[in-house]
Amino acid sequence: MTNTYITNATWVISGQKLDLRMGQSSDDASTIYLDDIALDGVSGITDAGEMKIPENARVIDATGKLLMPALFDMHAKIEIAGCSKRESIYRTGQAATKGGVWGMLVMPTGGFCFDNASTLDSFADAVTQRSAATMVPAGCITEGMQGQRQTPYNTLAARGVSILSDAEHVTDNLLMLHRAMKYAAELGLTFAIRGDVPALTHNTCIHPGTTSYKLGLHGTPACAEEIGIETLIRLANDAGAKLHIQTVSTAEGVNIIRKAKQSGMKNLTAEVALHHLLYTHENVGDYNTTFKTLPPLRDASDCEALIQGVKDGTIDCIVTDHTPCIPFAKKQDFISAPQGMVALDTMLPAIYTHLVKPGKLSWANIVRACCTNPVSIVCPYDQEEGTPLEAPLLLFDPTAEFTVTEADMTCGTTNTPLLGSCLCGSITLPLC
Repeated sequence: MTNTYITNATWVISGQKLDLRMGQSSDDASTIYLDDIALDGVSGITDAGEMKIPENARVIDATGKLLMPALFDMHAKIEIAGCSKRESIYRTGQAATKGGVWGMLVMPTGGFCFDNASTLDSFADAVTQRSAATMVPAGCITEGMQGQRQTPYNTLAARGVSILSDAEHVTDNLLMLHRAMKYAAELGLTFAIRGDVPALTHNTCIHPGTTSYKLGLHGTPACAEEIGIETLIRLANDAGAKLHIQTVSTAEGVNIIRKAKQSGMKNLTAEVALHHLLYTHENVGDYNTTFKTLPPLRDASDCEALIQGVKDGTIDCIVTDHTPCIPFAKKQDFISAPQGMVALDTMLPAIYTHLVKPGKLSWANIVRACCTNPVSIVCPYDQEEGTPLEAPLLLFDPTAEFTVTEADMTCGTTNTPLLGSCLCGSITLPLC
């Protein structure tokens, strides 16, 4: 078997230049750790320039390129209205690998309602046949995501489910949720829920501020998210359940989570969607539905607080909240148009261009928030025994530039504000 040698790659965590040999047979493969990241299938790592390479080997010169673990997205929807499930799985898998994502947690939707064993089994079969990326389903908290009757958690857990979520749906039945958390805690399952008080956010679609006033749209109060986060934390703490707060969008939401963690709540994690780090409600402009998201885009001060939350570890994960929408749906009026944007195709270049290159976040922040933390939450491993994380590697070229076009969007839809913009960086080695 011909070996592949990667020479002069820069490991993003330490900045050290490395040579490594890949593609060995399973008999020779070993797990090597670099700064606590496990690199499976890598059989040799040396300082740059010291490796002796046979004449018939395949050599990839990675001078100027960055070696890093591929990303894991903890929040993605893959269903596209009007497309078959199998086609959605295929296109989303292609989009993920193009954006540097090797795996994702798939949220339940109407077409992929993971509330029973048969749906999970059929999804697993389709992913095996169609997807280039690993797809882990999040089991539904309640039947049909209706918020009333809990699903059979023991059955879902037996199918490998570790995360429970009703996606964008938030129940107001707190008694049911509290009891469900107690039951799920015995199975070690994690609840992934966004903070919300439905009574306060009904028929709202934008952050209350100058833009909502100008456009005459009802605003979604930030306090609804913050009250929801506080309520979820108290319920989970009392029930002894693991809790993952989804798509935090406000500065006070970050503070609530920070205080809970500082008080000693260990089973609490949180995420922020990439668009909440990059855009504000002012980007909505003149009813631009591309910027309609759930929760809505907030103020610049919220963006800054969220970035600081990622830096100090209050926010554990950066996610895409990938939500494909057909063009017709987004061309409706702002109130009627669906919420969400797609981001898998461009995840790593967008993160580099808008967060790493300007110095807002470091590569160490990105690897922690987009690789190690998401994997450890979705696929818990034994810290004491040191079971390795199975993140594949990629090479990233920070000097490359490209303009995002519709042809680049392999996910099947184009509801992204990045169309026509220039992004820096490209993935120059297929995930390995």
